[in-house]
Amino acid sequence: MATRAINSNNKNSSYHYPEKDEVASPMALSSEAHMKKPYVIVAIPAFNEEVAIGSVVLRSLKHADKVIVINDGSKDKTAEVSELAGAEVIEHTTNGGKGAAIKDAFDYAKKVDADILVLIDGDGQHNPDEIPLLLAPILKGEANVVNGSRFINGISNNVPKYRRLGQDVLTIATNIGTKLHITDTQNGFRAFSKKSFNAFSFNENGMAIESEMLMDAAGAGLRIKEVPIDVRYDVNGSTYNPLSHGFSVLGKVVGLISQRRPLLFFCGPGVILFAIGSVLGIITLEKFNATGLISILYTGLGALFILLGTFSIFTGLILAAIQSVKTN
Repeated sequence: MATRAINSNNKNSSYHYPEKDEVASPMALSSEAHMKKPYVIVAIPAFNEEVAIGSVVLRSLKHADKVIVINDGSKDKTAEVSELAGAEVIEHTTNGGKGAAIKDAFDYAKKVDADILVLIDGDGQHNPDEIPLLLAPILKGEANVVNGSRFINGISNNVPKYRRLGQDVLTIATNIGTKLHITDTQNGFRAFSKKSFNAFSFNENGMAIESEMLMDAAGAGLRIKEVPIDVRYDVNGSTYNPLSHGFSVLGKVVGLISQRRPLLFFCGPGVILFAIGSVLGIITLEKFNATGLISILYTGLGALFILLGTFSIFTGLILAAIQSVKTN
């Protein structure tokens, strides 16, 4: 089969992307454009997932024209098992992170002119039989991005409490950055219409990619919808320490907020600091008028807060102006 290489910004990626008409499709497109069925690709970012990846691929194939596995530098037999199960494999020579793997998935989808791209994790926690739930809002024209949510119907009893606490913190932070009300911002089970493919920046290579993609989608004015899904926690999941990993992702999300919403991130706290400094200054003046003495503590703290507040406000204004110029 003839193949043609596509350039990728990921230096660790080595794969030849087939043209769309070279890919066998169980959901063949009709010759009539208005009658065509959507060309659906399921992409699975994977790192050392040889135990579960075969099942995820086989079950995903029931709902897609093509399943691709982005083998992100695995040291086990993830690639071999994926191919045996019927997936195309994109190899990364070293581990580049989930964001790098997802970027390659979108590059592939654009190259073969897919209509819908579905992302699902390869550890077996997501149920591939729920893929039609994510496809439905796009097929009905209700959404450009569909986010699977464990919490849309309230509390999910099968989610460990320590995980839920961390998820809630990251969800609140992400919603501040997006101005949305997403209930499960860290879920990797998502579907994207062709219209959304060029909306994402892929600056984050790690797990903060989940939040960045929602911020990009919101910034591009895409329609985002959530659907309820189930998640299993009786299978091996992340190999990261949940505490250190959570703080790492939170730090990245906060950084994204500072870039996307500088007025909120810098000016808001700046105004508060300036106000506190002003109140301390007033207290200092009142004490001086009453006693003739100057409080060194109140004077020093007041001056410090006013300076910090002023600096933060001007930083926010400058960054917002730069952002406005870039946007225009």
